[in-house]
Amino acid sequence: MKKVRIGIIGAGFIANVHAGAYQQVQHFFGNDVVPELVCCCDLDEGKAKRMCEKHNMQWYTTDWHKVVESDDVDAVVIATYNASHVPIAIEAAKHGKHIHSEKPLGMNAEQTSEAVRVIQEAGVIAAVGFNCCKHPIQEYVKRLIASGELGEVVYFRGVSDQDYYLDDPSHTQDFVWRMSKEHAGSGALGDLLAHTISLSQYLIGDTAEVSGMTQIVFPERPDFYDPTKIYQVENDDICQYTFKYANGGIGYMSSSRVAAGRKMGVDYEIQLTKGAIRFTLERMNEVQIYRHDENPEERGFKTVYVAPGHGDYSRFYGGAGIEIGYSDGKICDAYHFLTCVAENKQPELDFAFGDKVQKIIDAVLESAANGSKWVKVAD
Repeated sequence: MKKVRIGIIGAGFIANVHAGAYQQVQHFFGNDVVPELVCCCDLDEGKAKRMCEKHNMQWYTTDWHKVVESDDVDAVVIATYNASHVPIAIEAAKHGKHIHSEKPLGMNAEQTSEAVRVIQEAGVIAAVGFNCCKHPIQEYVKRLIASGELGEVVYFRGVSDQDYYLDDPSHTQDFVWRMSKEHAGSGALGDLLAHTISLSQYLIGDTAEVSGMTQIVFPERPDFYDPTKIYQVENDDICQYTFKYANGGIGYMSSSRVAAGRKMGVDYEIQLTKGAIRFTLERMNEVQIYRHDENPEERGFKTVYVAPGHGDYSRFYGGAGIEIGYSDGKICDAYHFLTCVAENKQPELDFAFGDKVQKIIDAVLESAANGSKWVKVAD
């Protein structure tokens, strides 16, 4: 049994999801690797204190440097605003800490490539939390595509839509840090579409070239505390781009954070030479499969429910079709990170993977700023 002592930086929603996931790892995956939540950090001392008490941690602080410098911490979870991910990760690596960072990894590819270099020199394990990729049903899809049973990938159509920043009749959505270029970088592109980009990267492979567009739908938002104070929205409410894969095939991606009616619309359709695959995260425990070589009278999309044999599903249930949820995906994510720490190997969704996703985001932003011209994704 190996114990990994963890410090969590951030005390908001996603930080608490991470904390809960690590506390559930032993229940589902056993005692090979045991996480111990040691401490947490947040600029808001009250939030840090509440999180510390909620998850039975030993101490809390408002200074993240104390976490990465602590001799009582082996690994850090970075669950803060986007602009802080890489600076914290680099400092943590210099202190020999393993790193589990939220997505997107950084603000731009220059920053994320530097993080990859520092991680390699430090010899620490570093993962990015693209947890959609490690959901058991995606492990099945990845294996199905790799088998060649459905032929070669021809086309990928991906979406990531939510409506949580859409105004309603009783309330104008307030300005939040995700609308600031300084703190978030891009908007819907990096915050939401990064999930679908990661699925494309994980399931199929590298993107070679993109042509993109972005738009701000609501250019002004009021301050949460003082509605008379107005801020300018600095990044994209909606975005879209067409692209070419390095290994053949083409695709289209779009995202909106003001998409009326969509709640967790991380969707894709993959068209292949002998079939097709459809998925939406709003029905995350099933995938639609079409096989063109079936009896013509019976052709059509058929539902495959999550089942034993699909990734880590059997860790949760022994029978097919019993739904697992978003937080369960985080448990799988936490377990794989811990296992990689114990075995001293980089995870599939490592900082190099996060760097590739960031380079796609950068290329889309460059294209959008230059009249949707085609831009090659950096090597």
